[in-house]
Amino acid sequence: MSLFATLMSVLLVIVGVSMLLSTLRLILGPSIPDRAAAFDMVMLNVVGMIAIYAMIVGQAILLDTIIIVAVLGFLGTVALARYIEEGRN
Repeated sequence: MSLFATLMSVLLVIVGVSMLLSTLRLILGPSIPDRAAAFDMVMLNVVGMIAIYAMIVGQAILLDTIIIVAVLGFLGTVALARYIEEGRN
């Protein structure tokens, strides 16, 4: 196993642990803004994991998947922010 593959595997584990902790905050978050931030972090972790995996396997087609997941995460965050804002009025 090359140094690159080893480092990418370590990065996958680190991002996986971050995703696990973010998911825990998403489930246990005491308030809606905490859950919104956790959802955004989970989506960033998903994008990061797909990017790292794309580098490991050398598949450039996965970059399209990254763009789609990032846009869906952004739209989810915007929808949640809009829900929070309308709920206050």
